[in-house]
Amino acid sequence: MRRVFISLFLTFLLISPLLAQEKVEVTTPEKIEVKEEISYPVPNVPVLKGLNYQPSESAILKTGGILTGMLVFKGNYKASALVEFYRVQMKANGWQEIGSFTSKTTFLAFKRPDGQAFISISESWYQTELRIIVFITSVK
Repeated sequence: MRRVFISLFLTFLLISPLLAQEKVEVTTPEKIEVKEEISYPVPNVPVLKGLNYQPSESAILKTGGILTGMLVFKGNYKASALVEFYRVQMKANGWQEIGSFTSKTTFLAFKRPDGQAFISISESWYQTELRIIVFITSVK
């Protein structure tokens, strides 16, 4: 976990010079439309229809061709089902799993040539929380 946070810190440290030079747009989308079983609020990262978007806990930063941020969803899925969903669907969308661990929360790390994605899944008595943290370059 410590290695992941260090990695995130270094990633933000690397893009900070870019942020100083270009227009920065920070948004918290109020609503994400899901028209099919799976939607893509950020490029190549799927979200299941039954998960409820949490705008007050989410934010996306876009500057130039770089998109980074965190989206939070909650719903009534088993954590194990979401873990399996992300392992299969991320691979289908061109991502390579580079690491994972499980404690009270399952954490999956993925990479592809144009970015990194970190998926955090935690299950409580009445709902499961999904956090998607992304750093993607070459975004139009």
